[in-house]
Amino acid sequence: MARVTTSLRTALAGPSGPALRRGVLGSALVTIAGFGVGALPADGGPAVALGLPGYTYGHGAILALILCWIGVLLLVTSWLALGPRAVAGRLPVGDGAWATALWSVPLLPAVPLFSGDAWSYLAQGAMTGAGGDPYELGPDANPGPFTDEVSPDWRSTPTPYGPLHLLLMRIVAGLSGGHPTVGILLLRVVVLLGVAAMLLLIVAAARRLGVDAGPAVWMAGASPLTVIHLSGGLHNEVFPLVACLAAVVLTLDRRYAWAGVAVGLAVAFKATAVIVAPFLLWIALDRRRHSPDARPGGHPLTGAIKDMVISAITASIVFALATLASGTGLGWISAISVSDRVINYLSVPTAVAHVLGAVISSPGFADILAVSRDVGRLALALVLVVVWWLYRRDTRTAVRGVLVALIAFMVLNSLAWPWYYVWVTAFWMLARPGPRSTTAAVGVTLFLVTAIGPNGSTSLYSPVIVVASVLASVAAAAWWWRTTSDSRDGDVTAS
Repeated sequence: MARVTTSLRTALAGPSGPALRRGVLGSALVTIAGFGVGALPADGGPAVALGLPGYTYGHGAILALILCWIGVLLLVTSWLALGPRAVAGRLPVGDGAWATALWSVPLLPAVPLFSGDAWSYLAQGAMTGAGGDPYELGPDANPGPFTDEVSPDWRSTPTPYGPLHLLLMRIVAGLSGGHPTVGILLLRVVVLLGVAAMLLLIVAAARRLGVDAGPAVWMAGASPLTVIHLSGGLHNEVFPLVACLAAVVLTLDRRYAWAGVAVGLAVAFKATAVIVAPFLLWIALDRRRHSPDARPGGHPLTGAIKDMVISAITASIVFALATLASGTGLGWISAISVSDRVINYLSVPTAVAHVLGAVISSPGFADILAVSRDVGRLALALVLVVVWWLYRRDTRTAVRGVLVALIAFMVLNSLAWPWYYVWVTAFWMLARPGPRSTTAAVGVTLFLVTAIGPNGSTSLYSPVIVVASVLASVAAAAWWWRTTSDSRDGDVTAS
């Protein structure tokens, strides 16, 4: 404990101190504002309980909205303030970790922010506990306090998430004693533990890859995407992401059976994990090539394939056990398609359909969207195969391939949300990006942060908000490019 206290004092007293404190203020403002404009519970939440119902509508809600975006602005500028030192190799790992912790902890008492998905998670867990099948029916098949908190738009919708997600949410809902608000608090604690595990694994991966862990932690942990959408929004992306990072670290350590366990856990949470798994073959192959006990005349590829067979077997066993433990079967595979009900511009195929629909002025938007998404799926499948094959040279190339594949998934998938991009930020610095790429990433981060309102509504259909978001993104990228000019002599993350 003394060491932790000393580390915190050092961080606050050093060059990162002003940004750390400003971020704490921003996080506190977002929490307070969320009681008025967040994804509120059916009873109105803390504001109503304290006799301040006016804070949730009318002028009170406008005030809360202003406070929320001021808080977001403080978080964003705090993150940006740490960035130039991070890419220059002058940001201690502890400072980045403290930024993540200090900016996340004030969100503990908050309602779900920038999304109401957490209420659906708990309702799915309660339904599983009651013996229902969330892959066939929506939460409305299990009436009760948890279902009452789910948006009417989603009460009849099955879940697209894996069996381990349902098992975890069943445990959280059960421990809450039937109180959704208690369930949210418990879920937030679990998510924060997941964020902490994510940082530990990123540091472990960075050290094994010869990458400076400071910028990796800054990009993945202190990012407003993580603070707002994982710590604040309570999205389950963190759990399969942690498992995939563990699989990479374990593969780097040549512990292939355990890497398979991690892959199995990841897929049992969410299908996105299958994007990362194929690249483990190239890491294993590179490890075989440079192993000190490699036999002369041996075939590294044959050995690497054997290593991956071991991983695949353990992954299958773990996935099967997770499915049996949840008692829900494999219905989630067919239920993945329910995500297609969401339509927003963050998905390129969907954005293209909107543009074509506006140009053609045809009433058949649904048909245009279906074709556009089918083309996107085909393009995505082809791109993933090509990327997997092209990024096979060595470990460093394979990690960069993971990053490129994840970006392709975000761009070409039928659906995209800002919190999906936390996968990208987690692998960003591990892949040693160039300065232009990181400048673009900073700009995109600003855009994604403003793409969703604090209650979870999509902001992209307001021309004013879109223009403001684009201008903010361009301004942030321009500022970043000027400010980091001294760090552009080579790879920004090289040790």
